[in-house]
Amino acid sequence: MAEVLITLGIIGIVAALTIPTILNNMQEMVLNNQFKKFYSTFKQAFLGVQTLEGRPIKCFYWQENPYNGICTGVCDRNEYNEVINCRCQETGQAIPSDYDGAFSECSWFYNEVFNTRLKVSKVCKKNALANGCLPSNIKGSDVVNAEKNPDGNYNPNGEFSDSNIKNNYATMVLQDGSYIIQYGGNYLAGRPVFAFDINGKRGPNKWGYDIYGISFYGNAKNGIQEFRQYTVIEKDGKSLTQRLNSLGLK
Repeated sequence: MAEVLITLGIIGIVAALTIPTILNNMQEMVLNNQFKKFYSTFKQAFLGVQTLEGRPIKCFYWQENPYNGICTGVCDRNEYNEVINCRCQETGQAIPSDYDGAFSECSWFYNEVFNTRLKVSKVCKKNALANGCLPSNIKGSDVVNAEKNPDGNYNPNGEFSDSNIKNNYATMVLQDGSYIIQYGGNYLAGRPVFAFDINGKRGPNKWGYDIYGISFYGNAKNGIQEFRQYTVIEKDGKSLTQRLNSLGLK
């Protein structure tokens, strides 16, 4: 009997040590598969419009800023260290409207993507949480940052803040339950920055796990060329670049 109890005890210890690792590996595998599926749809939808048009779409941040050496941006910042206005150091005048990138076709571009290429089943132009487009446990960037560093000062009305994503930013839910949050308060307008959740409300609903921020970068000759990480990552999560690299995607 003693030998049986010892054996059972050893089995219990081994199980306690290995089961969490197995479960984490299983979750990672599921998230990887969900990410690949969503990202393929997302990439084909946005780049597909540009391919179909056969020309560069002006909706991207500069990969290499053409104003380098011509206009050095000097910016004022608010109490949260966020840029509020900028001017050229050389002239003292306001920076050009396309200093950060080419955005003149973004509204047309978004309409093409969301109205013709993506299978959108529900749109919440405002109040995305109250109207059922977001999961109840999603956190905004200010909440995530405060959890990581409680001593910091974070703008409750900043980019992808808790209040903004739940009340002010538009959210488009796709037919498979995944959703895309549009940066800014104007539906299908503004700069090329989004957040997406690869599996909708199923969870874990955490930045760097199943939620990612993304921005578009390119150049005048070729249009949109790459997607880059944008906004926060929760503890132990992966950046967009890390997830793409681990899956051999671009």
